[in-house]
Amino acid sequence: MDFTEKYTADKEQRLLLKRINDLVQTSRKQYAVTYSSFLDPTQQALVLSVTEFYGLIEMVGGYDDAERRLCRVRTDDYNTETPLPFCLLTAEATDKTAVLSHRDVLGALMGLGIKRELIGDILPNGHAAQFFCLSGIVDYLLTNLTKIGRYTIVLSHTDTVDLVPQPTHTRTVNVSALRLDCIVAEGFGLSRTKAAEAIRKGSVSLNWVICCDPSQEVKSGDRLSFRGKGKLSVGTLSGISKKGRLFLELIVSV
Repeated sequence: MDFTEKYTADKEQRLLLKRINDLVQTSRKQYAVTYSSFLDPTQQALVLSVTEFYGLIEMVGGYDDAERRLCRVRTDDYNTETPLPFCLLTAEATDKTAVLSHRDVLGALMGLGIKRELIGDILPNGHAAQFFCLSGIVDYLLTNLTKIGRYTIVLSHTDTVDLVPQPTHTRTVNVSALRLDCIVAEGFGLSRTKAAEAIRKGSVSLNWVICCDPSQEVKSGDRLSFRGKGKLSVGTLSGISKKGRLFLELIVSV
């Protein structure tokens, strides 16, 4: 029996598990560390759920809060440390008044024929943006990625230790309950109904895993990502109003 049938009936997901299993077999045969391409949070959750892979894999993405990560397979105690197979690139617009968005950067990369699985997290920051990519496409990008949106950019190779922290701001909101739909509504400026709809459609990740349950309880330290809207972290509960509403800090990426 194909072991992937135990975990999913989806053909694409089963193909992913088979690819990871191939990496496991290669690692065993060659006494080597092997890597997948970048996986999104849903793919990571699926791979991590496979008992056949327990103790053999881990996810790496370049920094602690990375959403898109590679699956690293290490099947033998004699495996030595190997360099990570991805790099950090920095794109800086020559126009210092430019604003490079996540969508602009991704669109420029797709326009060059780059597949999404070759690109990790994209971190825009004003007129500049940083992104992770597999090492094999670095030279191609350094030569060919010269514009993002309407802006001319200079692309450079950056050591991962030079990752620029994403700007954030902290604000206090009051919510009726520590439910995912309540936090998403307050954090991203939506009605609770629209927040619940987005959650059910799979647009929201909780701690890097897509969560489709609007009633899911959220706690301090949790991280939320809303596709196309941004990210936030849940801070401390600072008090309760006379009407029983909860005062909660949210740290929002801007």
